[in-house]
Amino acid sequence: MATASIDHGFELTGETSSLRRLIRDIWASRDLIRILSRKDFYVRYRRASFGVLWAVGLPLVQAVVLSVIFTKIVHVPLIRGGKGPYPVYVFSGILPWTFFSNAVSGGVTTITDGNSIATRIYFPRALLPIVSVTSGMYGFMPGLLILIGLALAFGVPFGIQLLWIIPAAAVMFALSTAFALVLAGMQVYFRDMKHIIAAIMIPWFWASGVFFPLQNLGNLRRWVEMNPATGMIQLYRAAFSTAAPHFETAVWWTLGWTVALLVAAALIHRRYDRVFVDLL
Repeated sequence: MATASIDHGFELTGETSSLRRLIRDIWASRDLIRILSRKDFYVRYRRASFGVLWAVGLPLVQAVVLSVIFTKIVHVPLIRGGKGPYPVYVFSGILPWTFFSNAVSGGVTTITDGNSIATRIYFPRALLPIVSVTSGMYGFMPGLLILIGLALAFGVPFGIQLLWIIPAAAVMFALSTAFALVLAGMQVYFRDMKHIIAAIMIPWFWASGVFFPLQNLGNLRRWVEMNPATGMIQLYRAAFSTAAPHFETAVWWTLGWTVALLVAAALIHRRYDRVFVDLL
């Protein structure tokens, strides 16, 4: 497995896993993913005074604060020619962004933090970031119900467009998982990744169209549409009739990012899955 050389220093090599076997092992572990995800979610909030309410309350509080600031204090004309109440508009962006940011930030260190398990028994190390992302769904689903209730309270008309929630949730989960898998693998070799992700999360938030419409950006719109998170947010807004006109471009960018990252994740974990443990 490991060889030392005076000329080349420390080299780490190992058997390359079959991609088919890697996918088969992950699929065979789906019950384990479900159990560990549920445990991870409840352990995360077990010692908090308000428990799992933080999972729902935090994005709601953020949405309220942004709504007050940009409608009552700053008075920026945010929805030029748009429709829909601004609190619903903001919350439909904050909710998926919170899930995505938590999944990416938490997923980065899942393999390195899971060394106590990973060094004892063999299982695909890709399970660890997948578990981290899946556990976030337990807090996301109540938040989604609150979003729907908020939309009803503000009189948002419901129709067939509400079904956009289904592909929106699928894209959100796939994109978050893709980022978590790639970054978790990179973190094993480059321990600065968690600090890099922490540093870029704030500018990433402001560049994702969470609180401003794409149609207000002029020439900047094409750059914001390239943001992986923008299309995900627009899909949720399509469910509440507040998406930007021609938002499909942003969605295609998000899908492109998702596919590219999943391919990269497959290559990384296929090549290094069996040697990750030697670097933990």
